[in-house]
Amino acid sequence: MLVAGEASGDHHGAGLIRELKKAAPDAEIFGLGGEQMRRAGMRLHLDLAKNSVIGFVEVLKHLGFFRRAFGMALGLIRNEKPDLLILIDYPGFNLRLAAAAHKLGNVKICYYISPQVWAWKASRIPTMARILDKMLVTFPFERELYLKAGLDCDFVGNPLVDQVKPSQTRAAWRKKLGVAADQKLVGLLPGSREQEIRHLLPVMLEAARKMATQRKDLKFVLIKAPQLPQELFQGLGTDCQIFESEKAGEAYGVRAACDFSFVASGTATLETAMLKVPFVILYRLNPLTYFVGKRLVKIHSIGLANVVAGKRIVPEFVQQLDPKVLALEALDFLARPQRGEAQVKALAPGLKSLGRPGVSARAAKAALALL
Repeated sequence: MLVAGEASGDHHGAGLIRELKKAAPDAEIFGLGGEQMRRAGMRLHLDLAKNSVIGFVEVLKHLGFFRRAFGMALGLIRNEKPDLLILIDYPGFNLRLAAAAHKLGNVKICYYISPQVWAWKASRIPTMARILDKMLVTFPFERELYLKAGLDCDFVGNPLVDQVKPSQTRAAWRKKLGVAADQKLVGLLPGSREQEIRHLLPVMLEAARKMATQRKDLKFVLIKAPQLPQELFQGLGTDCQIFESEKAGEAYGVRAACDFSFVASGTATLETAMLKVPFVILYRLNPLTYFVGKRLVKIHSIGLANVVAGKRIVPEFVQQLDPKVLALEALDFLARPQRGEAQVKALAPGLKSLGRPGVSARAAKAALALL
């Protein structure tokens, strides 16, 4: 049984499922996740990925849904009696489910893609060591944290190492998008959750409009996550092209074709760094969520690209988002290509630490070894 609860978890879960089926062809795989996991061969009981939210206030607004989902997940463990439970990221839900499954007994519990305990709530590690049988981490610095607490832990590498592969060349995608040789392409990546779109997309679009008044050689492309409803993107105007594809390679191809991007904090910051596209990081939360979170989080940066680098390399704009400031920042990157080149070069050492190809296969092997 697998449980994942957002777009990135669905994506990584699908890769894991494909490798599980290779290693154990007769295994029955079921659980909660998303459309990608279903297509990979999992019997999907509930699509959690399309209902993903982040933040204390946001979770409270959807508490009824999450309670029903939790009840369903626990019921599946009781009734289906899986031999192995693999929990993918999504700590607010999955750590509670791990505790409940541990009480039930008779199921091995493997956690894939660690909660960011190094950023906040490191006090949870002893509890995790008690209720989990195995932790599979995707950042090298995480392993020692769990080993010190007595939790069996493997660094399998980051699944993005295998996944971030554009389907065609940069030149081919620029031609498909109608980008002329003397034009610059700016990417807008407002996130994969509805609340991120509502908080970030208007700011990105306003910054794009201000940029367009300063330079006439700009084209803009908005990368839409496939699971998001179309109505969130209505009325954007004709100056911004929307690109959507179920095929990750195509989305990566378009993103790699950009000269600069505005990127919502999250997995997309690592992906953009891997694609060697200069960018800045944006994020905005409910004010109460931000107020509480700011007092709990203990790291120098929110962007994963910066966390992996160990220092603030990519500019971060959090909460107070001024379209004018963002436009000026983007225009400076475009006017001074050496600035973007320096950013790409500075991020490279951190990206090399994310492991070698074959991540999903190693994760599947380590999980199945519990049986």
